[in-house]
Amino acid sequence: MPKTPPPLKTPFSERREREFLYLPEVDALIAALAETRSLQRNQAIALLLFCQCLQPIELCWLRWCDVNFTDKSLLVMRNRSLSTRQPQQIVTNLQPLCPPEIDLLAQLNEERITSWVFSSERKQRLSERSVHHIIQQAGALAKLPNPTHPYMLRRSGLYFRSALLLQNTGLSLSQCCLLWNASATNTPLSAADQEKYYAISSAQKNAFFKTLDQIKVFSGITLDQNTIDYLLGAFSLFPQLQNIQRDYWLSPLNWELQTLPKRLQLLKSTSSNYKGRRF
Repeated sequence: MPKTPPPLKTPFSERREREFLYLPEVDALIAALAETRSLQRNQAIALLLFCQCLQPIELCWLRWCDVNFTDKSLLVMRNRSLSTRQPQQIVTNLQPLCPPEIDLLAQLNEERITSWVFSSERKQRLSERSVHHIIQQAGALAKLPNPTHPYMLRRSGLYFRSALLLQNTGLSLSQCCLLWNASATNTPLSAADQEKYYAISSAQKNAFFKTLDQIKVFSGITLDQNTIDYLLGAFSLFPQLQNIQRDYWLSPLNWELQTLPKRLQLLKSTSSNYKGRRF
């Protein structure tokens, strides 16, 4: 009998129109999680994916010693990988938590049964596959127009943070594209584009590249060409950056970037919470 070839994988472009969620869709997805089992855990998962812009594997490896209720902060190890074939440069961020995250995590902390922040009913670390299933089912319950997955929440969170950082620069989408093309690509600028490029002030240029660096370090992404997609994506979420909702889940006035790659050894040696931890 001849072997039947495996079915072809459906391209992402045919599965869904976009790879991010608008803010009302984020709200609808989180509200739908109230109808699921372990609703506090599942809503906390969605909030951390969006507000802290976590990858599923970063979310699943969180331990309770990473949560500081006194300082209202979360210690996140970016680029966490189960594979040890190639050494990776791990970025460690100390990220502030917003009030809804603190409330949900406090409820989970009262009922915790393992050292993992997110555990299964079998008292084991929640798997990335389970996180994908939870978000997919929530999207179906919320009747969102596209199938959902955890990276859509992460992407929307990075878009939102990029929008907050770019809001005060006065830059438009076309100006951001011009700055990127002029500095990182070999694309020749037309005479009209050159005129627009030289009209951008040096302060705006510095603010653009500072924002690019902030998003790169915060997200744990190592390449500028991968980070720029999230920066420009801010205009997909907010075509006019002046229309950003200032009182949304994140707390923009209190959000500040703190990276601790050089302090990691100090944390391991001085904090009792980290004795015996594997980094």
